[in-house]
Amino acid sequence: AGLSRRSLSEAVGENTSLTSDADASPKEPTQDEDAAEVEPLQKFIIVSQQRSGTRLLTSLLDKHSSIRCGHDDLFLRLHHGPLHKLIEEGTVDEYMDQVHLSMELLPRLLGDNVDGELTDVGFAIMYHQGVTAFHANLFHALKEEGVKIIHLVRKNKLMQYVTMDSHYNSNGTVSGDVDKVLDFLLVTNGETIYVDDLIFAEYGEDGFHTVYYEDLANNEEKEMNRIFDYLNVAHEVVESEFVETHGGKKAREYFAEDDREKVEEAIKESEYEFMLEPDLPGYPGW
Repeated sequence: AGLSRRSLSEAVGENTSLTSDADASPKEPTQDEDAAEVEPLQKFIIVSQQRSGTRLLTSLLDKHSSIRCGHDDLFLRLHHGPLHKLIEEGTVDEYMDQVHLSMELLPRLLGDNVDGELTDVGFAIMYHQGVTAFHANLFHALKEEGVKIIHLVRKNKLMQYVTMDSHYNSNGTVSGDVDKVLDFLLVTNGETIYVDDLIFAEYGEDGFHTVYYEDLANNEEKEMNRIFDYLNVAHEVVESEFVETHGGKKAREYFAEDDREKVEEAIKESEYEFMLEPDLPGYPGW
């Protein structure tokens, strides 16, 4: 279930062609096919920010015998035309059409090598890929269509900054520009709370599921079982091929030595001082 407004605020701070053969001979639907039409696949969306563990979570979900799950790049691959144009100029109905198309094509794109009976299908969408453009209208449409929501959140936005900025720097260091760091913490933190409020307003406290990246990294089996319960699928032990690339490294080690002291002081004087402390699973601290 989604966490309370208070607990969330405390946690994060206030064009592949897949068409069938046109020449294929039509056949009468079998009894199994009729049953499949009566019981459509359960759809779900993982909503998150960049560098918050989406690739880890989607790969774990895709290992379940009843689930097919794609990363956010799948939505980009399946959408015909620039996604930014759809977001900037399209309507929420047009956006939902692309969501449905992606859901339908996803099992065929990822392959049908599911060990059990396929019951659930979904993929990840980043905040900037339509969530913060269509706002409440998007979650209203998703709720109307019976799409379940998993909100993946990284509690420590400082480590989110570090992993994102170092990802684009060949030497592995990050910018020590104080304004840049604080702006990142402010924006990402604010977006997380805003999106959670949007989901809560439409789905209610028990209608969606929140998972924190730090908890997932610390106790993968426990958190995955909570997600499986939300999706109403059996518990299974799943493993991802993705590994944590920033484990055990203190946040300050990513900054140049000349920048460390001023960044630390700026964060201590802000509302994000708690992000310096090693009080999160798998985070050794500043």
